[in-house]
Amino acid sequence: MKFVYTSDKDEEIIEHETKMLEKYSDILDSYRAIFEQYNFSLEVGCRWINFLKKEYSASRIPFRHGYECYIYCEVQKDGKEVHIESNDGEVDYYPLSASWTISFMRRGFFKINVWLCSATDDIEEDMERLVRLLADGNIM
Repeated sequence: MKFVYTSDKDEEIIEHETKMLEKYSDILDSYRAIFEQYNFSLEVGCRWINFLKKEYSASRIPFRHGYECYIYCEVQKDGKEVHIESNDGEVDYYPLSASWTISFMRRGFFKINVWLCSATDDIEEDMERLVRLLADGNIM
């Protein structure tokens, strides 16, 4: 859903993000047992960024151009993010995590537009990829 941002839409954005976190959490709960077999856990939550201001936060930031909210799912062991060794020469390791954008704001034609994203199609594919990486990779 897309609409022009006005401050009276704040609650609608917050409600959407809360609803989507619940929806994603329900889907991700079905994967917890798989990761627990390997003695890992899943940390799921929301994060907020403003790419223009280079703000990254675990709590909501002001609504403005550049705002984004995403849901993250991080594989953890003993409360710490799990990494897998890289073979591609790009980096030494990759975190075992996934994220999905659920809302964002961009300027267009002198107005700020809001997009509320409701699709959950990629979750299963992304989580299956994490399971494969966990089973095949060298955990760090």
